[in-house]
Amino acid sequence: MTTHATPPMIGSRIERVDALRGLALLGIILANVPYAPGLSEIHSDTRYIIGSPSIENMLQVFSSIFIDKKFIPIFSILFGFGFSVQLSKIQGSRSEFNTYFRRRMLLLFLIGCMHGYLLWFGDITRNYALCGLLLLVVYKWPLARILWLALILSVPATALVYILNAALNLQQYGYDVSMVKDLYLTDNYLRYLQINATIDPLVNFLQDSPITLVFCSGQILLGFWLGQTGFFYNPGLFKSRIRTWILFGSTFGVLGSVGLWAITTGKIELSGASAGLIFLVVGGLVLQSLFYVALFVKLYHYHRWRRLLGLFIPVGKMALTNYLMQTVFCLLFFFHWPHALQLYGKVTLTETYLIALCIFGFQTIYSHWWFEHFTQGPVEMLWKKLAYRNVATKHTEYIHH
Repeated sequence: MTTHATPPMIGSRIERVDALRGLALLGIILANVPYAPGLSEIHSDTRYIIGSPSIENMLQVFSSIFIDKKFIPIFSILFGFGFSVQLSKIQGSRSEFNTYFRRRMLLLFLIGCMHGYLLWFGDITRNYALCGLLLLVVYKWPLARILWLALILSVPATALVYILNAALNLQQYGYDVSMVKDLYLTDNYLRYLQINATIDPLVNFLQDSPITLVFCSGQILLGFWLGQTGFFYNPGLFKSRIRTWILFGSTFGVLGSVGLWAITTGKIELSGASAGLIFLVVGGLVLQSLFYVALFVKLYHYHRWRRLLGLFIPVGKMALTNYLMQTVFCLLFFFHWPHALQLYGKVTLTETYLIALCIFGFQTIYSHWWFEHFTQGPVEMLWKKLAYRNVATKHTEYIHH
């Protein structure tokens, strides 16, 4: 029997969700911070100031299994949950809300385009904007049907698209992969824009978008389902689900990530019958992300952990702003065209992660300061204002989560 929870009052926020979103941003910057594995190929005078070859190897394996690709699913789940929250706040008609939400997704897509083309080709927000429109199609469906569609898209459909991608050899299509290194090393912004414009459509749309759109759609629907069933409102009602996610996510989920690491490093070759392994790998990726969610929610229940994890609340409340600012910081620290620190190829992975932690630490301090003076992040404030503009529901309250 599905349990429903009463949503919070209009104007309230769910702090554990903001904290989880903020912590997920830490995973995002660790997964995306620029790093050059072949240091000597770029700068022959590079020295291991912090770290050693053995530590670097262990850190690479740890990152592949526990960080890489583990936090995008969490963001997708929270994106779907945010739609559930907004839907629960409707005071006008559904058609008015649909108009508002379509405008909101269009603006998010445009923000993603500016981020992707002007700053960094690895933008994910455009995919969220496109996947978000699916919610307007299915949100009236029975919850059981939404859950089934979420699971189908998240695992078997994603695995099939991955296999099809490999069969069509799309990963080798259309550009010289050495251009990615040139992107970091060029000291000319016009050249940077040219490389970015070449890579972005091929990588993010031809190669990755089929997989990303299918997988993120599944995770967004899963987040919406969790919101509608009340999971984040009152996790205490879902202790059995939390225990199950922790058990299977910490075992089969991690094993799936080990399998993905083995595939991406060439230790396992997907061919013939072994191609079916990708279904287990994708399923493991979902389970491991749910393990992180469940463990976070469980720890947040305890006062001491809540005090610690609560530090991430302001970071999560302005997640879009912080996501974009992480790119700006990485440009200043690592890329060459801003003519700032230009650290790409000069620091070890250990040092790279320490820099990422410093960036995130600054964002945490800044986010706390910001919310002492304002109620929303700067990008979130502009996004909401433009979404309301010329929409019939501009006096209707939709709360962004």
